[in-house]
Amino acid sequence: MTILFMSTGMAAAKETKLVVKSADTSANMVVIYSTFAPETIEINTGEEVTWFNFKKPKTPMVLVSEDGLWEETTLYYGKAFSYTFEEPGTYVFTLKDNPEIKGTVMVYASELQEKDLETPSKIATAETTRATAEASSASNSGKNNKENVQNEEKMLIYSTMFSPETIEIEKGDTITWINLKRPKGPSVLVSNNGLWEDATLYYGKTFSYTFEEAGTYTFSLEAMPETKSTVIVRKK
Repeated sequence: MTILFMSTGMAAAKETKLVVKSADTSANMVVIYSTFAPETIEINTGEEVTWFNFKKPKTPMVLVSEDGLWEETTLYYGKAFSYTFEEPGTYVFTLKDNPEIKGTVMVYASELQEKDLETPSKIATAETTRATAEASSASNSGKNNKENVQNEEKMLIYSTMFSPETIEIEKGDTITWINLKRPKGPSVLVSNNGLWEDATLYYGKTFSYTFEEAGTYTFSLEAMPETKSTVIVRKK
């Protein structure tokens, strides 16, 4: 859904895009900055995890599975890679150029998965499904519109923090907040500068705002006003 409104409190009134939408990929997201955010993610078997490269300065990163789940995968800035975990266990991933930076995916078996594992034919089917999902993910990630990701930054919402807490952008750029709060629940995003009415984000949902005016803007969570983030908008 896209809502167009006239921004207030600015030197000049401009039409500004305000977007509330569903996440484009699975809500199990890991963002690559100088580190992984979050460093540990817990999922159930059959769920997908998606890694995004938003490291600054904009450089390609090589994502490595220490357990050999996939071949080394190069992610250019703004690109994503997804993998579906079909087997329970603890899996470690890292960056080829910075192997000391590690992340963990903890996969828990469901009752249905435990029953499926008793049947060899179903195990083979699961492996085939996983391979198909990987191929599809790799193909889709390569088709992302480069222009759409160059001027969009992601900010993640956890239970007690934003990640990153501060982002610097240029006029006309967009920030997208993603609610990854655990346990899963809604978060209310507040613009302390009154750019929009309080926005409720359910788990895995996103909220986007395009900044048309230079300045410093702060944001918080309604339930935890002491949890703040800052967006610094520079003139081009």
